[in-house]
Amino acid sequence: MNRLSVHQSLVHPLTPLEMIDELVASGWDSMGLHVAAVPETEPWWSGGAGTQLLAATIDRLLESRVTVLDVGRVVLSGHLERDDVHRAHGRVLDFGARLGAEFVTARFPDQPGSGPASVGPRAAAFAELAELARPFRIRPLLSALPVDRPDLLEEAVTVVGTSGGGVVLDVPVLGVDEETVSAAVTDLWEHLGYVRVDARALERAGEEAAGQLAVLPPQVPVVIGGDDGLGLLDHDRRERLTRLRVLVDRMLEHPRARAAREGAHG
Repeated sequence: MNRLSVHQSLVHPLTPLEMIDELVASGWDSMGLHVAAVPETEPWWSGGAGTQLLAATIDRLLESRVTVLDVGRVVLSGHLERDDVHRAHGRVLDFGARLGAEFVTARFPDQPGSGPASVGPRAAAFAELAELARPFRIRPLLSALPVDRPDLLEEAVTVVGTSGGGVVLDVPVLGVDEETVSAAVTDLWEHLGYVRVDARALERAGEEAAGQLAVLPPQVPVVIGGDDGLGLLDHDRRERLTRLRVLVDRMLEHPRARAAREGAHG
């Protein structure tokens, strides 16, 4: 069963505690949190490991059995020194480990696809992050690359491949078919960290997106989010989260399972 997660940006400005309550009520089992590089949330964590919010969030996670899938994000713009308190990347890794996160997301300050000359320095920068993340038992992922750009996916594999890292695969829902998703999953394979589904587009597509992720291996998590999703769920939040949970499940449903379900209700 794929782990299903909601990115914090969608329910902004809810605190992590409020978000956990909404996820439990709407059937989700995981969440993604921003710890750094996002002005709206960074003040929550600026107090370091002693902040009351961290302790309260850990307690609520244990009580609810909701998990933290990933924390982010680290901007790979220069040398990453070992510093768990004062540097943003160190704080992300430290909080990620304390919250039990599986992944840390990272990005380069410029757009992906800058040509072969940039691959070597990018791979070195990413490997540096992977080395820092290893003691925290967190796997770094490049975030997020479009499913319909095999050229960018190939470049990303070269960047992350030698360090054991991975890639966040972005599925925009609209305008993408199952074959495109299947090809991208196959191309990435062991480098696939998780799949991000555009929440805004999924709300518009509804049941038309059914089966789009039917080829996704069961160990690969699915996250609803989107670069334009800050505060998307600003009203009817619980009802919309519940509906999105159903729609993601439909995306993952194999055609044979769908036929059996519909036959049972027919």
